[in-house]
Amino acid sequence: MAILSGAGGAISTPGTGGAPATVLPASPNCTDVSSVALNINQQANASLVAVAGSEKQYVAQSNWWNLYKQQTMAVNGLSFTVGNPTGAASPNDNPMGYPSLFIGSYAGHSSKGSNLPKQVSALTKVNTVFSTNVSSMGTSNYNATYDVWFTAGSAPLSTTQYDPGKGGAYLMVWLFDPSNRQPRGTLAYSRHPVSGLPGTWDVWIDGTDPLCISYVSTTVLDKLDFDLNNFIQDSVTNRYGITSSMYLSIVFAGFEIWGGGDGLQAKAFCANVL
Repeated sequence: MAILSGAGGAISTPGTGGAPATVLPASPNCTDVSSVALNINQQANASLVAVAGSEKQYVAQSNWWNLYKQQTMAVNGLSFTVGNPTGAASPNDNPMGYPSLFIGSYAGHSSKGSNLPKQVSALTKVNTVFSTNVSSMGTSNYNATYDVWFTAGSAPLSTTQYDPGKGGAYLMVWLFDPSNRQPRGTLAYSRHPVSGLPGTWDVWIDGTDPLCISYVSTTVLDKLDFDLNNFIQDSVTNRYGITSSMYLSIVFAGFEIWGGGDGLQAKAFCANVL
């Protein structure tokens, strides 16, 4: 059972280096690009990633919160590649960590230009792209997932807060269902269609506070290029737990990894909150 992503330790100064960055936009619907290239080779570490020609920023974080055995994260613009040279694997049911990119404020890092927090009732679109190489890697010991945080109030998270807080919520979007792994909670709805999204989605709900709603694709997807607000409003309409009065606070995208994953790549990530 996966515990929730994003909850890492302290974040310190990033490593440097990495290959020259790719600057092609992820999608016509989400055109942020970056020329930043760096390596993050520590357990809990992060760096701001500047968007070319804009004041907007993302944050790249290693976030090996459960187990660290020399895993690496090579950031190349708004993409990254995971290295697991030792073949490390989690000793328990929790993933080793959640290497990811995000917009918003978390663990002392605030990305400029995120337009967050923003109340759910005021959202018009959340155009986003997350592209990976999962179908060429196998899907047994990791997922590829969005982790979207909602708070009860309008203030950004404090530097020492590692969850959305009381009255808040997580919304996760898994691009596939890895074998022998499952989200938190219980399966509430099978093969649920979501307006504007391909295929069908299994909906898992954990009603603890903050609650967790996970949409899991019933087929393996390498990429989603869509309006994240479709999932948000689907949850509101169906009363899964997200409410119009909550505030969208952070949008993460990355991989929860229980083992392996050497060469796992987020080819592109982009998110624009409107």
